[in-house]
Amino acid sequence: MKTKKHITRRDLIKQFGFSAFMLAPVLRSMDLMAATPYTTAPRFVMFFKGGAFLPQNPASLAALAGTPLAPLSEHASDVVLFKNMHIHGGGVRSDGYQEEHAAGLYGCMTGNSIHYSKSDSYFAYTDHESIDMRIARQYQTIEALKSLPFASLHIGAGAHSDSDSTGLGIRYISYRARQAGDSLYGNCVEPIQDVGQVYKSLMDRINLICAKTTGTPNAGNDELLKSLNQKASLVDFQLQRLKDATRKFGLDSEHSQKLQGLVQGLSEVEKLTKAQIAAAQSGGGGGSKSCPVPTNPSGNGNNKKNLDELSPIHDNMIALIKLAFEWDLTRVVAFSLSGAASGATWPSQGINTYHHALEHANDTAGLNKMGIYYSGKFAKLLTAMKGVTDEDGKTALYNSSVILGMECNGANGHTTKNIPFVYAGQAGGKYQTGRIIDAAGRSNNDLLVSVAQAAGIEENAFGLAD
Repeated sequence: MKTKKHITRRDLIKQFGFSAFMLAPVLRSMDLMAATPYTTAPRFVMFFKGGAFLPQNPASLAALAGTPLAPLSEHASDVVLFKNMHIHGGGVRSDGYQEEHAAGLYGCMTGNSIHYSKSDSYFAYTDHESIDMRIARQYQTIEALKSLPFASLHIGAGAHSDSDSTGLGIRYISYRARQAGDSLYGNCVEPIQDVGQVYKSLMDRINLICAKTTGTPNAGNDELLKSLNQKASLVDFQLQRLKDATRKFGLDSEHSQKLQGLVQGLSEVEKLTKAQIAAAQSGGGGGSKSCPVPTNPSGNGNNKKNLDELSPIHDNMIALIKLAFEWDLTRVVAFSLSGAASGATWPSQGINTYHHALEHANDTAGLNKMGIYYSGKFAKLLTAMKGVTDEDGKTALYNSSVILGMECNGANGHTTKNIPFVYAGQAGGKYQTGRIIDAAGRSNNDLLVSVAQAAGIEENAFGLAD
């Protein structure tokens, strides 16, 4: 009687290549992506504003009038307000110097500890990865998302502290994990603050997608088709080898499952590749969308502090986030309207001193005006995202996790306690909104873990535990 050969992991790797063997679990996830893409990989947006944000602790979402969050009333059903949520447990987690601006900024973005090269917030730095970069890194492990033009989009206007000339420690909001050889701020991501530059980057890709539809020859699209057809041929070849191996090695349950797992995975690659080829031949992902008419928006937020000047730039950046989401150019956006210790002013509203200075002056009225400005821009972002309808019929807001983040709270007494974080969107149906949650002193790490898990990151911690 002929015995069946025992198939080991080594045998499979030898027969089909290590990458083919490792495809199986990844491609099962990708199968879900193909069916419900935003459920598996919802968009993530970090909307960051510096400076104090005074909470009024409204009793309900129907009671936002008269508070700095009043502009969010129209989106009450799509948001979650947090009260009694702290950063760093309400303290500062560093290896030396203690202050709240950097602690709030880095705690908001990384949930982790900080260092200082000198005893001042302007000299803070981090070794740790920010939540936006972590989610972007996760999405790069998903085969269907690797080809997105932008793993993450980092934009801003007025994205600086009140004194970057002193030090850059509270300017940035996005960081990758520190690597050997990095300079002090070498792991920081500089936001693009030039509207025209962001627009051109997005439109270059959209024009490539639209090239076939408009009948305009495009060498880039031809190269894409060539690459996809080569991939399709390789997948067909590997599938045939797997089927031959199934017949050769027999079909006992354990080994059959191993081989069938590979067949399933490669079959999903085959389906995806054919869909990509069809999309490229028909204009590449444009679907029924009309290719946008060039508008050439302009405005540069570099070194600007006046909100009267920054407001139209903020609005243009919001429109560009909408454009990026309409064409699925990225799933992750970090939008910085200010660094920590904000230097923003608003002369038309009688605010001629820096936002940061309003805190030290205990100017509650001025701080609330600034709060209304930023919550108004956040509301505008949510409106823009509601204006995008995804392939599943849901809005981009429904298929996203959006955080309104900030650094510290309170007039005069800088503190990392009771930070009024706002969450918006349903992450593709994962979260119930339209409510206020009492965090009971828990840190924002819990919120960061939630959005990370919604993105498929199977970890129960992000940053330091309480």
